[in-house]
Amino acid sequence: MAQVATPTFRKPAERTRFAPPGKLRLRGRARRIAGAAATIALLAAAWWFLAPPAIGGSTSFTSVDGISMLPKLRSSDLVALRPADTYRVGDIVGYRSPLIHRVVLHRIVAIHGKHYVFKGDNNHFTDPDSPVRKQLVGKLWFRVPQGGRAVAALHVPWILAAIASVFVLVIGLGGRPSRKPEGVPR
Repeated sequence: MAQVATPTFRKPAERTRFAPPGKLRLRGRARRIAGAAATIALLAAAWWFLAPPAIGGSTSFTSVDGISMLPKLRSSDLVALRPADTYRVGDIVGYRSPLIHRVVLHRIVAIHGKHYVFKGDNNHFTDPDSPVRKQLVGKLWFRVPQGGRAVAALHVPWILAAIASVFVLVIGLGGRPSRKPEGVPR
């Protein structure tokens, strides 16, 4: 008579091998270290690309005010400007205007020696300023449509207080639960 072999099935708990507690602690520590390293790398990249010159970075931010750069840029757009090695005709560049004492964001239409000639896309005249290289803030890097409104809202005291309160609550309440000392029954 032929015998039929019946497979023996193990319970799931019997099939799983568990790592010794020491290895689990090492894996957890390695994950925490990797997470911290990734966070530090992300913060360093954000600093490198987004930090303003006032705190050691190279990206300047300004809000568009007016209609001189329509249709490319609209009022209340937030723009990021970064210094460039070269500035060419056609570049949208911010410069410090000694006439109106603020940053003007227009397009370069000509370069005469060391002086740049600017004009707004929606203007029929060139700017009265002829800035030199040291007056240039930077070339348009990116824009955030209506982002200037969010920045303006940060200057309203009650909005800033509300954001700070939420931040404090998240940091204060988001901690890890305390561990019970060993020997204390659960």
